[in-house]
Amino acid sequence: MIKNKNKDYPLKLATKILYDQLGLVSYYEVMLRNKSYISQFKVHDVSDIDVIGFNILPDLTVIKNGAECKSGEGNALEEMFKFLGVMGHYNLAQGFLIKTKIHQNAREISANHNIMCYTESELRQLLIGFGVDVDKQLEIENAKYLSLQEAISIGKNFNDKLHSYITLDYWNKDNWKNIHNLLHILKNSQELTLFEDSNIKLTQFLFYVMGLLSLSIIQNVQKSIKINFSDIERSLEISLYGTAEDYNEKKKIHDAVNIATNSQEKFEPDWQPFLINISTRFAQKTREASKIVSLFQDIVENSFYKDKIVINDKILKNYSDVTIKFAKDVCSLITNFSTIKESLFAELMNK
Repeated sequence: MIKNKNKDYPLKLATKILYDQLGLVSYYEVMLRNKSYISQFKVHDVSDIDVIGFNILPDLTVIKNGAECKSGEGNALEEMFKFLGVMGHYNLAQGFLIKTKIHQNAREISANHNIMCYTESELRQLLIGFGVDVDKQLEIENAKYLSLQEAISIGKNFNDKLHSYITLDYWNKDNWKNIHNLLHILKNSQELTLFEDSNIKLTQFLFYVMGLLSLSIIQNVQKSIKINFSDIERSLEISLYGTAEDYNEKKKIHDAVNIATNSQEKFEPDWQPFLINISTRFAQKTREASKIVSLFQDIVENSFYKDKIVINDKILKNYSDVTIKFAKDVCSLITNFSTIKESLFAELMNK
């Protein structure tokens, strides 16, 4: 029996199970934020996506899906229109409205806007049709959720800035900015001083961050492929600064500052050549690269126990050797350019 005062919580768990069945990489409770110039320049929480799913295709195209999970029997139409605005704001390809009861008029309008409507009982029936033991899987998903939340809490003690970034800013920034910001924050992380038993949860948190970093890298590589696949390295270099115009403008400002201060500071961060190297290989083997984020999520959800980390063959058999090597490369990107030690990722690195 799942105990949680939030009546929407079981709906979120069931939606996450649905996304797993659909082959999506998914995350809970994504906050959408925006800046406002009313009275003064502030960041405001706009809304949230209860469960967001990413379908990463073999060519690295990323299709985003989101779900609104609401208990209660009324206001379905109002909630659908609000969610429609969220879909447009976050560029979701498809939406799911999950409620205790959904009136027919809300269903018909939702159908015209690519929103699937399921009541709790309908969603349960759908999962049964997939061959899922719903009650058992809900208990498992609940345990996964609580384990991850504990790890994220430990991560807050390790690096409050990193915790804040992945829970808020990450979901509202361009992918190239996420890459820069995450690597900058990780580079400036403190030396680890937590006890060994806490390090298990810290490692789980860091694997979760690796998944988010990989998601941004994958989307940046896909953008680079679109712009210029023939000269992918140059395309990747430019994509790390937005557009070609952004790149040239930032370079001019940097050079001007160097001249004014009589210094010779490098424009590119020290991690850039390493990232471009692994990103180029992702672009050469997109099918294998498309599974990296899923692998990290599999590790986070299925490899951490109270006193040990076990990444077993049951997990790894679903991924090619190339995908596993790519995941190791992402870990190396962090350990090579921060104070985070490779030993934290040893269970994966030694495979």
